[in-house]
Amino acid sequence: MVLCLDIGNTNISIGIEINKQIVSQYRLATNTSLTEDEYVVKFKDIISHSPYANTPIDGVIIASVVPAMDYIMEKTFIKYYDLKPMFVVPGIKSGIRIKIEHPKQLGADLLIGAVGAFNKYRGNLIIVDMGTATKFSVVTEKGDFLGGVIAPGVMSSLAGLVSSTAKLQHAPLQRPENVIGRDTVSCIQSGTIFGTAAMIDGLIAKLKKEIGEATVILTGGLGEVYDSVIETPHYFEPNILLEGLVIVYYKNKG
Repeated sequence: MVLCLDIGNTNISIGIEINKQIVSQYRLATNTSLTEDEYVVKFKDIISHSPYANTPIDGVIIASVVPAMDYIMEKTFIKYYDLKPMFVVPGIKSGIRIKIEHPKQLGADLLIGAVGAFNKYRGNLIIVDMGTATKFSVVTEKGDFLGGVIAPGVMSSLAGLVSSTAKLQHAPLQRPENVIGRDTVSCIQSGTIFGTAAMIDGLIAKLKKEIGEATVILTGGLGEVYDSVIETPHYFEPNILLEGLVIVYYKNKG
């Protein structure tokens, strides 16, 4: 069994790998104030309640965009599991050729998303990852990572709107019945849901003008909310980053 951790600014996605497949997936809040002693309690609780409680952990792979978490995670697994985690870092074997101007700046999350999607779909790809930020990655049929787009995330945009205005209130992230809102909450929901979906559809169309036809993959913590709203034909793949971690792990396992 291999533990696969995708550490984002908001959440940690945890995948349990058996025979090169993600068989269970869990989520924790990212919290840099917790110690290794506190995190191990959370990990043990997750594993003990999974169907694989008695399966030994053979390895750990981590993709992190939160540098402060790297030390905490490394210390956790060395201290309590006697395992040194494999981190997704620049230069790691991935099967993807990074063609951006500064390859070392590519986020580990974008790389593993590209790996997972390319391994599954091949061809030209546009991967839309909806998390703290809304990120678009472009991968060619040859496996070249060309770059992409980073837009403000849904929740951070919504929080900024509410905190910057005197009378606008927080609105639940759910699809309203109509585009035309009839009260403040439904107006905000329309902008948040339909406005974001329109941005995604529009950017995909612009990206396709530059690279040609491409398969679109939707993922990320908020992907499920937008799966039925985005009009562009796409595949919703909630575990594609964890699947990418599995591939990278076995490409680099000694």
